[in-house]
Amino acid sequence: MRQSVSEYPLNTSSALRPKDVQNTGFEYKTINVLGVPVDVCTGAELTAALLELLKSQKRGWISYVNVHTTEIVSQLPWYKNFMENALIRYCDGEGIRFGAYLLGEHIPERITLSYFIYDLADCAVQHSLNLFFLGGTPAVADLAAKRLKELYPAINLSGYHHGYFSEQENNSVIDTINACRPDILLLGMGVPKQEEWTKENFSTLNAKIVWMGGGFLDTLSGEKKRCPRWLSKIGFEWLFRLVQEPGRLWKRYLIGNPMFILRILQARIQRR
Repeated sequence: MRQSVSEYPLNTSSALRPKDVQNTGFEYKTINVLGVPVDVCTGAELTAALLELLKSQKRGWISYVNVHTTEIVSQLPWYKNFMENALIRYCDGEGIRFGAYLLGEHIPERITLSYFIYDLADCAVQHSLNLFFLGGTPAVADLAAKRLKELYPAINLSGYHHGYFSEQENNSVIDTINACRPDILLLGMGVPKQEEWTKENFSTLNAKIVWMGGGFLDTLSGEKKRCPRWLSKIGFEWLFRLVQEPGRLWKRYLIGNPMFILRILQARIQRR
């Protein structure tokens, strides 16, 4: 029987912590944004860290930080613990970069899996890494897998499964994943569902790295349009996404973003 979120302990005894990543030769600075650790790195440094983690044969998960996740951290204690125990927590939002700037810190770039998946695919081909996708609707999961294989014929995408499975089907899904023995299990379930699933099932997974991917399968499959890079770089991807999904995202962006800036300004005053 699956344990509830409140009862399930984080199994991090075998996870490589960020300070241990530094011991493998990869160094970065970790800053704090509203109680959430953010590991300052570029996309190239993230790739290098990933390879070091796989070489070390340690297990754990990689998470991203954006304005929405800082809000969830303030609401769910287990989620805060989950983020603190991630191998790497990279910046996935211009809001986080701006907030860090107001706090006197510098984050060189935003990394989002919707774009970074292609860098990761290049890395997977070059280093013979085994990937597995979990998430999205059945159609989205299928299209995303086919799209990646079309772009990278040599890639080892050993399997994929949609994210709309029942609790009764969970063990079967895990068996499917474990049979493939992926180096990287990429989750596309959204926050905090993907973190909750990882928290509850990590100890039974035969995967080296579990990567929180959010909505990357939707864009990889073509189900949703990717924000143009130029618009993303000037900090307006939230507006692009809001126009696409106003009913689902209006509260997150029109209320959540101003509240985030207010909390950042309060933190800045407290620092002074």
